[in-house]
Amino acid sequence: MILDSFVQLIFNVYEAFTVALFVRDGKVLSCSSAVTFAKSFDKSKAVPLEGTLPGWAVKHKEPLIIGNFDKDEETLGYYGKKEEIKSFMAYPLEIPGVIVVDSKKKWTFTDKEKKILAHFVTVLAKELEREKRIRDMEEEHERLSLTRRVIGFLREPLGDDVSVVDEILKEGLAASGADSAFAGIARKGQLRIVGAAGTGAAELKGARCPAQGTIASTVIDGGTEFLLPYESGYLREKPLLFQNEAIRVRQYFGFPLKTEDTCFGFAGFASLSARQLREGSISVLRDAAVVLSLHLARLNMREEMEAQRDREPVTGALRFKSFFDGLAELAHKKREFSVVSIKLLNFDRYNRSLGMDFTDDVLRKMHQSIEYCVGSNAMITRSEGGHFFAAVDGSDVMEGENILNILRFTIVKNISTHTTSPKAVIELGTASFPRDGRGLWDILDTAERRGKATRTA
Repeated sequence: MILDSFVQLIFNVYEAFTVALFVRDGKVLSCSSAVTFAKSFDKSKAVPLEGTLPGWAVKHKEPLIIGNFDKDEETLGYYGKKEEIKSFMAYPLEIPGVIVVDSKKKWTFTDKEKKILAHFVTVLAKELEREKRIRDMEEEHERLSLTRRVIGFLREPLGDDVSVVDEILKEGLAASGADSAFAGIARKGQLRIVGAAGTGAAELKGARCPAQGTIASTVIDGGTEFLLPYESGYLREKPLLFQNEAIRVRQYFGFPLKTEDTCFGFAGFASLSARQLREGSISVLRDAAVVLSLHLARLNMREEMEAQRDREPVTGALRFKSFFDGLAELAHKKREFSVVSIKLLNFDRYNRSLGMDFTDDVLRKMHQSIEYCVGSNAMITRSEGGHFFAAVDGSDVMEGENILNILRFTIVKNISTHTTSPKAVIELGTASFPRDGRGLWDILDTAERRGKATRTA
């Protein structure tokens, strides 16, 4: 309010066309107060530091006075069209910033007018310094409030809801002044974004990013904070999350998510605009990263425990019920899929003659071979003994010959060292849904029956 009164007073004294107070914000000047007759003056418009007259005064910390104004008015930076300005003054402020005065009535400013403006600038600087102290106190109070809210997440049951991640990121967004915030965890050779806030949040949630070669992955690789300054050259050398991404990041603060000494994820806060991230927020963001680490580590542990319940202990294959439920879901969605039946005959005889440890090892190698052939995204189960089923999206029959060759080699290699062992016999058959039927049990029976018809030793 006091600043506005000062600006209005200067405007009246000089019979100016425009009087405006700009404060430096990174590489631009932001208007804090203005009085003008110009309809093309946009107070929300940032004035570049480079290539403008107000920017020159701030950079060189010297007054700039131009009578008989003959410059390109675009160098003023704050008008949207030509205004026929006749004279111009810009006085730098220590904060840093600048106050500009221009006129359409007079071609020059008198020495007295220049001295008066210099005095106004001195008084204005004191007022700005006072307001800065008040603002710093308010920001410190807000920082402490944010810290309390972030730490407060630890006092309340976080539950199993991943939306808590978004809430914590929003607090970090408010503290840092970032445009975008996100958290990701390393999973199966990728980074999975589990929470996001701010610009692009909807598109980021659930996205999978490369685990190497990005700024975000650098945090996980090093297991340490990665605090990049505004317009860092590193931001131009590497993408933030994705190769060939459209966004341009101006500044980035990255924090590791850890359990003990193991880094399993990251929390990132990015500026996509001319606004710099607040360095004073780093302590708040560290606290946020600690809370996120605890919450996501707990969720990961719960997911792993649930995943283990769905797996049989010997091979890690899906339990048959989970496998069958997965087929039922695909069928319900009317998705085409193929099933392959792979059966090692004489399994009981191997068990009796070679022992359980040996056959367990054979089963594990069978599972690994099947996964290698049909892909890690396929559903694989062991129904009984040495009998496996695998299911993949699509109606095309899988490359049975390749699977058979790899499996046969694996099994024979393990059994051939025992001269008394029976000869390995493998049955392999395939069936597709819905081409070979719509009943799930019928599909499994068809695949097994076709395997018996193509028995290979």
